[in-house]
Amino acid sequence: MSDYEPYKSVALGTVSTVHVLKSGKVIMGLQEYLKVENHFSWVDKKSIVEKILKLRSLTDESKNSLIVLYEDGHHIREFINVDHLFTPLAYC
Repeated sequence: MSDYEPYKSVALGTVSTVHVLKSGKVIMGLQEYLKVENHFSWVDKKSIVEKILKLRSLTDESKNSLIVLYEDGHHIREFINVDHLFTPLAYC
């Protein structure tokens, strides 16, 4: 009998970032985001990556978690284990 146990991979959940402009427009795709990236220059990208990594382990395989960045007020909100059809409010 071996002292080693086989590695069992853990299914990680899906985490997405969503950007909300002051106008209330919700940006969910990369191409759309690249057009308004300068509106979110205040965001510390390293901290967002850390949040993504943390939320992946907290998110169920069949669910989705979102990190929502609001241009108005520079707020960041996390929504954990929401349905894939969930859309955040356009205001914080």
